[in-house]
Amino acid sequence: MAAGDVELVVVGIAQDGGVPQAGCSCERCVSALNDPAKILYPVSCVIRGMDGSVHLVEATRSLPLQLGIASSSLGMGDSLIPDSVTLTHAHLGHIDGIGQFGKEAMGQRGVPLFASSSVIRVLDERRLSSPFRANETLPGASFSPTEGCGFELELVRVPHRDEYSDTHAIKVIGPNHSLLFLPDHDNWGQTLEMAGADSIREWLISMGVGFAMIDGTFWSDGELGGRDMAQVPHPTISESLELLGEKRDGDPEIIFIHLNHTNPALDESSNQAKYLSSLGWSIGKQGTTILL
Repeated sequence: MAAGDVELVVVGIAQDGGVPQAGCSCERCVSALNDPAKILYPVSCVIRGMDGSVHLVEATRSLPLQLGIASSSLGMGDSLIPDSVTLTHAHLGHIDGIGQFGKEAMGQRGVPLFASSSVIRVLDERRLSSPFRANETLPGASFSPTEGCGFELELVRVPHRDEYSDTHAIKVIGPNHSLLFLPDHDNWGQTLEMAGADSIREWLISMGVGFAMIDGTFWSDGELGGRDMAQVPHPTISESLELLGEKRDGDPEIIFIHLNHTNPALDESSNQAKYLSSLGWSIGKQGTTILL
């Protein structure tokens, strides 16, 4: 790490259920049960600040293993405890690692936690907030999670199945580059309308981000067999690619994350993954480090 760098490590790219997913006997999940190298963790990332501080975005049930990925990628030894936590929304896959900060595991007190007021309310109701110093965060108001970390975060409101809390993307503003972390939203029409933009490209460019990690839960409709996919709304990768087309000069690097175990793009040799790559975009990989 060079002086002045802020590093973001991707420590999970899967949808909340991960891979393998509970109760699933599909080929991908069975293969992951038999080969730990094929396990994919729920979506999350870890940011190391300029001062060496460590900041967690999303707290999943795989937190111990994900902190291990971050520690290895950043060369920080075997023990890593986050100096702050920031959450996008209150769906279980994004907050079910919060309990790891309590007395049953890390035994932390006063860890800065940043989220919207409705997310903090959910944590309070579930008696999960005691290890934290909660900071109710408003969209559009940038903040540094700790003094001296050298980067700022900003919540960006997006529409998404808000049964328990509202939902936000997170803009990470580094000293050299910025990144949008958008693991969940319902559809591009509502998201772009909320942002006041006419296209994905216009929206991302208006935010000045060099990287965008965006919702790639499903490749196409009908992916869940007999289940009603309207109950789990997400823009499909196919739709996103149709709206984006080929990568152009000046476009941010777009990285699809939050992939469900059914998504064929998880297989690098699939026609879907090859098509996505041919357009200039990519699928997230656990352990990847992005300099900001």
